[in-house]
Amino acid sequence: MAHDYLPESPSSTFRAPAPPPGIVETVLCIVAYFAMQFVFGALFGGASMQIARHFPDQVPAAPDRLIVVVILTVLCAAALASWLVVRRWGPEHARDPGPGGLGFTEPAGRFIVMGTILGLAAPMIGGLLTQLLAGEHTVSQAVSDIADKAHIGMRVALLPVVVLAGPAVEELLFRGALLSVLRTRLGDGWAIALSALVFGTVHLPDLAWLWYAVPNLVLVGLFCAWLRVRSGSLWPSFVAHAANNALATIAWFTASAGAGS
Repeated sequence: MAHDYLPESPSSTFRAPAPPPGIVETVLCIVAYFAMQFVFGALFGGASMQIARHFPDQVPAAPDRLIVVVILTVLCAAALASWLVVRRWGPEHARDPGPGGLGFTEPAGRFIVMGTILGLAAPMIGGLLTQLLAGEHTVSQAVSDIADKAHIGMRVALLPVVVLAGPAVEELLFRGALLSVLRTRLGDGWAIALSALVFGTVHLPDLAWLWYAVPNLVLVGLFCAWLRVRSGSLWPSFVAHAANNALATIAWFTASAGAGS
């Protein structure tokens, strides 16, 4: 009979959000991001070499071509990694400001100011620390080496990638996904320290394996992780990371050895 088929109540159809990924899946997401950089770098780099071989007079010089390769590589890897993390965590966990969330929430204005100040202070303090540890050895990153030799127009084109795209995906991975899974297991203090150490260590290949450059990046990681925990939002740590990278790029435009400058 008709009255035998009653509609389900809202409570009976409610589905609790799936739990966020564990430590293994989180680490695999980070590994996937760097693996995608390697794959896209090889693909775009190989394509660049083939184009230069067949059309040597129509393509830019090698440093400028490398800038294009870097831009395409970072944008593709960042887009895929961000999509993977946000999709896997889901909207509920993405908007969660707590230990188990990614922190896509609006922060108080004072934390944006703090993020800017810490982001500008980090390369200054970290630079002194690196200088103390490195002694007479020079420290540079692969991207900076490429930018120093490229035409000024290509350096400008690289800026949004280094200042915005790179920090955005790295904050999502390290201060969003990794920090959240560590906080739920170790508490805030250990999570901040360990996530910062991982953040600094994974950049070793880009630093030509110069260990004395890692403490500088660990300091950036500590500042960003602290901001994420205290503000309940991912945005202040992104602002700090972006400010840090922006200050570091000033050398691209003040170095006297840059081609085309």
